[in-house]
Parts: sequence; structure tokens; C-alpha cells
Amino acid sequence: MPTPNTYAPAKQFVGIANEVSQGTPVGMTATMLVDNFKPKDSPKFLEDKAWRGAMATDAFAQIPGTQSAELDLGGPVFLDGLGYILRNIMGDLATTGTSTGTGGTTLAASAAAGATTISTAATIPNGTVIQIGSGATAEVFTTGAPTGSGPYTIPLTSPTGGLVYAHASAQAVQPVTGPYTYAWSLLNSGTGQPISHTLTHMLGPTATSGARQYPGACFSEVGFKWNAESELFTWDAKATSWPSVILGSPPVSNPGSIAPMASWRMSVGIGGPASGGTLIPTVMDGEINLKREINPYYTGNGAQAPYVIQRAGLTVEGKLSFVADSESPYLYMINNTQPQLQLAISNGLAGLAYGAIQFDFAKAAFTESEPDGSKTAVEYSDTFKAVLNTTNAGGSGSYSPCKISVTCNVTPGTY
Repeated sequence: MPTPNTYAPAKQFVGIANEVSQGTPVGMTATMLVDNFKPKDSPKFLEDKAWRGAMATDAFAQIPGTQSAELDLGGPVFLDGLGYILRNIMGDLATTGTSTGTGGTTLAASAAAGATTISTAATIPNGTVIQIGSGATAEVFTTGAPTGSGPYTIPLTSPTGGLVYAHASAQAVQPVTGPYTYAWSLLNSGTGQPISHTLTHMLGPTATSGARQYPGACFSEVGFKWNAESELFTWDAKATSWPSVILGSPPVSNPGSIAPMASWRMSVGIGGPASGGTLIPTVMDGEINLKREINPYYTGNGAQAPYVIQRAGLTVEGKLSFVADSESPYLYMINNTQPQLQLAISNGLAGLAYGAIQFDFAKAAFTESEPDGSKTAVEYSDTFKAVLNTTNAGGSGSYSPCKISVTCNVTPGTY
């Protein structure tokens, strides 16, 4: 008999792409390196149980209702792909580069959000990667051909769409190169709704392409975990999307070359940065969990899919396990000190290969501290909650529970 037609799960992969319109699928532009992806289409069925004189309580018909899908995914943290997830759940972004040390100038006039050109005091060669401004409103663009004899008009060609933030006259304009740092905070401007994404799952059995797409994905949970003794730094997430659709042609996996990181590289700072006198060397393991309330809304528009998947509030909390060298983990809680908390991990490389992620909490409220005297050394298990603050806020202003910064050599505008 002929060999049965089966599919090897080892060949599966997951792709992701930014959407222009929520729920309209787009082809994958990046491969998400995960070791877990569990999609589940969740159609609702409306039951006809009108009496018909039969001794039964089952439905006489199952009528198709609304549809959505649930996604559960995760794996080791790869810094080049993490930005897609953070943009989805947080939204606000500042981008900075590594200064080339030459060619710097300033804005000769103010620049409005949405502007596709800037005016500078000195000219900037075509194709130069520049950073405009600094801090929470920093942006990075590739320039077009300059015009004028001073001040000079400099086109902003990539990424498209123009400036995200307004910039005052005399702000710095500096040529930069990689690696770039992407700093994510809670988006508070406009509708407060971050971008949505299409996730593509190449599994095999689907006709023609072997893949299904899950458009309109909005993440409700993103969690990070580490254990210095035995694990990689990992993440997991949950999302809700429009119901899946069949991809028309086979997708192509194109993974990056960045490697995951061992958890022993994680450093923790309490009361200051994760270095110097505020470095805490006694943290064994921990986790950080971002949770966002989301809700699909359905309307009478002739479509089973959601009209919109609405994002509401974001909360952030975490856990840290200490091998005790003092009672400090308990005192954080009982004294309600709400110290600054910083967690940082890097790949230990240099130059364009350098990669890192840093979690900044201007105020962390330690709400539980449980001592454990049953092991070879006394331990404490602490739970903390992020306190909303303006220090961690991004360019959209207001408050944010934290700021998460990712450094990698990914082209600005990718996320």
C-alpha cells in the first residue's frame, strides 16, 4: 500500500507581521522562534431547542454564531523578535541608536508629528541613518536627498509615515548606527490602542499552503521567566485574534541569527540600577507578567468575526526568589518602601552582535514575602506589583507601570 500522507511537527514554524488595519491579514515579515504555539479557533454555536414534542433535550439545530481564535505561544527570548510582542501589548516606543560620533547637527525649525521632512542647520547626506531628539521622544530614520542651501530640507524616507512625535527647534539630529535600543512604555495618546499583528502558523495539513493565518491578534498576557541554575531566559504569551484563514501560498521561514540567553546573566537592582551598590546578587529566579484586559466586540454587520478587539488597562507584576543574606526581602514588604527595581540581561557580546533587555520599574510595591526555612539555606519568595509613575512614561505621556528596553541590531521601523 502507498505511504500514508502525514505531517511532521518538527517542520512547523510561526511568522508575524504588523497590520495596517486590525483583522486584515498580511504575509509574515519575520519568523518568531518559539517552541510552543497552540492556536484554537473558537466558533460559537447557537442552539435551537424549541419544543417539537420529542422526548429529548438536545438541540434540533446548531446555528453558526460569532467566531474568534485564542493563541498560546512562547519559548526562549530572542531579542530580534521580542519587539513585535512588546509593541502589541504596550504600544509606546522610543528608538535610539549608537552615535557615529560625527555629522551631528540640530533642527533649524520645529517639526510636527506626521512630518515627512525636517529642517536642519547643516546638511545630511542621502541615505544617512539619523536619530532625532532624545529620551522618550527619540526617533530614528533613514534620510533622503537633501535640498536647500541652509537651512536644509531633509526627507525622512524610512520608516514611512513621518514623525511619531513633535520636535522643538534646536533638538539634536545625530547620525547613528546599530545596535539600536527600543524602549517600550504604555501608550496613552490617541485611542490608546497599540498595533495588531497577523500570526502565520505553518503546520502542514492545510490545503495548498500548509499554513493558517490568525489576523488581528491582540496580546492579553506576556510573561518572562528565568532560573539562574538551570534555564534559558524565556517568555510565554496569550492572544485573541480574528478566526483563522487559509494562507494562499506556502510561507518561508527566515530565522535570525541571534541566540537566546542563559538566565545566569540576569542582574537585579533594588533601590537603584542593577550595578554598583544597588546590585542584588542573591536573586535565584523570578518572573515578570504583563496582563492587559482585552475584549472582542461583535456587531450586526453581517460578519461573524469581531468588529474590533478592544484593549483596556495594563497591569504588571512579578516574583523574585532570594537566598537570604539578610531580612531585606521581607523589609521591602513590611515597610512598604516601594523601591526602584531594575532587571537587566545581555548576551555578553560586543558591537553589532550585542543584545540586551532591561526592565525598569520606578516604583515596585512588594506585596508578599514568604520565608522558607526548609532548605539548605534560608530563602524568601517575594511578589511585587508595578506602581504607575511618570518616570517610566514614554512619548505619549501620562503614566506607565514600567519601561522595557530591548537592544539589538534590528533596522528601525521593523516593529
